[in-house]
Amino acid sequence: DRACELVMAMAITTNVFMAMFACFLWLMSILFSGNRSWVFSARKMMALIISLLICTLTLTFLGVGLAIYSKLAPYWAEFVIAFSFFLGIVLYGVYTTSNLIAEELSLEYLHFPMWFKLFIPFPMLKCDGRQQIREAAEKRAKELKTRAYQERTMLNPNASASTSRRRGRSGVGVLLRRAADTIGRYDFDVSKYEDYLEQDWYNDADELRSMSAEVLSKYMPRRLAEELHNQLKLDITNVRTSSIGSGLFEDVGREYKVSWNVDEESE
Repeated sequence: DRACELVMAMAITTNVFMAMFACFLWLMSILFSGNRSWVFSARKMMALIISLLICTLTLTFLGVGLAIYSKLAPYWAEFVIAFSFFLGIVLYGVYTTSNLIAEELSLEYLHFPMWFKLFIPFPMLKCDGRQQIREAAEKRAKELKTRAYQERTMLNPNASASTSRRRGRSGVGVLLRRAADTIGRYDFDVSKYEDYLEQDWYNDADELRSMSAEVLSKYMPRRLAEELHNQLKLDITNVRTSSIGSGLFEDVGREYKVSWNVDEESE
């Protein structure tokens, strides 16, 4: 009885603190939901809450098992029935949770630490299950990569090649993404066409401006090549327009500097 009371006291303690930390995180999420870095910054708090949840579940299972044993141990028939019912609920719950996480969060499950997988081990017990998790994880990784390309373009559709080079990529990928979005292929991954161009050492947008749409179509679909060719011509026009320079003109004895921004002038 004392062991059961000790375990249940620990379970109640972890449950109370888990509820308090989760409530605090929920309130802070409402107040600071506009902060883009909030989700990343709250990862340690989420890890703490998940750890407390696992402790609560483990201690609850252990406490209920001890309670069944301490109350029904002299009556073995009743003990076997109650303990079998309790064990069936626990195993089925863990099995269902394991399959749900493995199917919907395959990439995350593949990278879970081993101690966490011990609480949801069923998908990893068979070779077929492990292979299915790897295949689903690769598929999810491709989906996340495609979504990252799409969201990057949506957040900054006019990203320049210089910004891409500072991030370790050429401006070719930016132009390909912009061309694909223009023709309505928002969720299409164009990174493989960038790789095709890289294989022939074309990793800068300036190197593609002398190519015709016919030549570009050897590396990508024809329609995408034509739109990319139009984007390159448009960039050339913008560069020439913006590089005309500045001049001076006189107006009633006053000297103004030419500006290409509307309503902007300086003496």
